[in-house]
Amino acid sequence: MNRQTGPKRWFHRHPKLTLSAFALFGSVVAIIFAECAARVVFPQWAPGREERVKFWTYSELLGWEHLPNQRGRFNHQDFSVDVVINSYGMRDDEYSIRRTEKRRMLVLGDSFAWGFGVEHQERFSEVLENTHSDWEIINASVSGYGTDQQLLSLKSKAKEFKPDVVLLLFCENDFENNSHAKEYWYFKPFFVVEGGKLKLQNVPIPKSTIKQRLDRFFLGRTFLGPRLYSPVERVCSLASRRVATRETNAAGEQTMYDVTHHLITAMNDVSRKEGAQFVLVSIPTNEGKRTWLQQVAKMESIPYLPLDKYFDSTGADVSFPHNAHWTARGHAIAASAIDAFLRELGLFDSSKSER
Repeated sequence: MNRQTGPKRWFHRHPKLTLSAFALFGSVVAIIFAECAARVVFPQWAPGREERVKFWTYSELLGWEHLPNQRGRFNHQDFSVDVVINSYGMRDDEYSIRRTEKRRMLVLGDSFAWGFGVEHQERFSEVLENTHSDWEIINASVSGYGTDQQLLSLKSKAKEFKPDVVLLLFCENDFENNSHAKEYWYFKPFFVVEGGKLKLQNVPIPKSTIKQRLDRFFLGRTFLGPRLYSPVERVCSLASRRVATRETNAAGEQTMYDVTHHLITAMNDVSRKEGAQFVLVSIPTNEGKRTWLQQVAKMESIPYLPLDKYFDSTGADVSFPHNAHWTARGHAIAASAIDAFLRELGLFDSSKSER
């Protein structure tokens, strides 16, 4: 006599799917556990560029910008620093749009000027401001920005803050950044030169692709991601990198320099239009690019300070062990050199400085 049974449960009717679901769930739990363990056991595995996901947001014009009114810790295997973004989207104190009796300087740059790895008050801009009580030094730098994005930022910031001086801290990789339509897990604007004039491209900026979002999550937010995801990501993007390299070579190095020349000239023109003195400062770079910058500065009558000689014999403690950004001592050296240069130009009044 056969025993009558009730209807089979779902997992009895779909055993393979059930096993797959349990396997997936177990894998997710194992990965989460491994990530938590890595954060405790291997703090040196902290994401190298956490600022890109913690403090950046999409910008239709600039590619990315700071999300205003936020505060957080920027963690790295070499440091953990506090980052405060003000209401204008700048890593700086709050400044009134309305001018006071103080003179005003606007600083533009990438991660070096932004203060990668140092506290707010350790940056060269703050060291200068603390030295000169008659100046407001507004740091509008954003990590990762090329000269193209800095020009677009200057056009709005100069109108808003009406600076007396605009200081651009130029980094060697800006030459390459100025030729690319995407950097650092985001799309970005870029310029081409047509008929001797700059022409803006890639605006409005496209929204991020799925791959860029995955890059930001795994490489910017997890400890295991760079160990597990990076090799896979490198293999998947190898073909696109080869295409990009061919395109860059086809465009030619001269085009890259030509665009950068026009960008620096445009920043000088915008500064003059707003009644400000434009000053160019470059971090230590190779001799060829430094010579090129000197020639452009001379041609356009732009005061130019290369910082190379000030860092030639300073020792290893001017930059971090695992990246080339300046430590607090590096920023102090840069501030001293810039201070002396601006005094020579007559922009800083020694009688009103504080030591």
